[in-house]
Amino acid sequence: MIEWVNNLFDSRVFMKINAGLGFVLLGFFIFFYFTKEGKDERGRGLIATASLISFAMLFVFLNIYAYFLVWSMDNIVRLANGIQTVYTLFLLTADIALLVLKKIR
Repeated sequence: MIEWVNNLFDSRVFMKINAGLGFVLLGFFIFFYFTKEGKDERGRGLIATASLISFAMLFVFLNIYAYFLVWSMDNIVRLANGIQTVYTLFLLTADIALLVLKKIR
């Protein structure tokens, strides 16, 4: 299992896929901001709440990643993959929070 994770995080292909997923998730969040629903008062509140939730989760993800920092510094690709994974998880949290809040409110 550990060897599989090492191979995954040492892969440049995984880094490109992870970066692409990050851009797609960022695009989805920005797309909601510019939609008709995102421009009204309710939409601004949803965006603000989702941003606050994802901001809090960013600290959780960074603290988890800090535990693996020594492992990730063995290889620059592994370090870049770790940082990109934290960023992608941050954006995924923002988008999921936005979708959940949109459904609830």
